[in-house]
Amino acid sequence: MFNITNQESILSYSKKGTLSQVGLTYLVSELEELKASLHHEGEDQFSLVDHGYYMLVVQSEDTCTLTDGDVVVNLLENEPEYVELVELPNGVYMYRACLMPDNECFLLIYALRGALRLELEQWFAEQSGCLAKEDFE
Repeated sequence: MFNITNQESILSYSKKGTLSQVGLTYLVSELEELKASLHHEGEDQFSLVDHGYYMLVVQSEDTCTLTDGDVVVNLLENEPEYVELVELPNGVYMYRACLMPDNECFLLIYALRGALRLELEQWFAEQSGCLAKEDFE
């Protein structure tokens, strides 16, 4: 799992090479949208955490329990606000989910379709309504 809090964290993540350029471009646009909505003039450096948002990228080695600092969430035990499957260029699909584990924060979770452990892939597919039987045979 990788936590994105600002532009620098995306640059750091891109150096790992675990996500395509299309996926990285999408994450940058998502971060910029959030920044435009949340950042106020006069604030110092922007960070999602300062506004109660966490942007997490789930990777193939991750389990259903996501841990980042004080935030611990078991996806299988939580009801998401929404889960959608986003079609990106070049036939890339990414899940985008929002959970509100408490009244203090929003967890925005992103995961590349087809690159997760089976139980996570099934959870994202079921929650998004994009369950295709052939995906799990």
